[in-house]
Amino acid sequence: MSRKLLTILCVGALLAALCLMEQREVHSLTEHALAETAGILAFIRSGDTAAAMEKARTLDILWDERAGRMEMMIDHGSTDDVRYALSRLLAALEGGDRTAMLIYAGELEGSVEHVRERQQITLQNLL
Repeated sequence: MSRKLLTILCVGALLAALCLMEQREVHSLTEHALAETAGILAFIRSGDTAAAMEKARTLDILWDERAGRMEMMIDHGSTDDVRYALSRLLAALEGGDRTAMLIYAGELEGSVEHVRERQQITLQNLL
């Protein structure tokens, strides 16, 4: 009986540790992505689309590298929404459409926030 209980406790502790590590990784990624998005928006508003493009490309590469490793743990659809928003933002930056740039940068920000909110340990997310 005590061996079964010990095994259950060990497995539970391991799962809890993995969950906390995943939470920290998602939080780190989304905080960085939100900071980069704020920088992109600032460059767009100031008219520096070249700097905005560079930041957006850097964020695209970072998101592909880090989110790809986490897709088994987090909602795949949410990470895809961020990728799609980044693609649309990059297209708008290349096309020079300032209105579209602002729209897609806002969409990107909302998509990243959604990833972060969905991964927080709350009663609503657990149920």
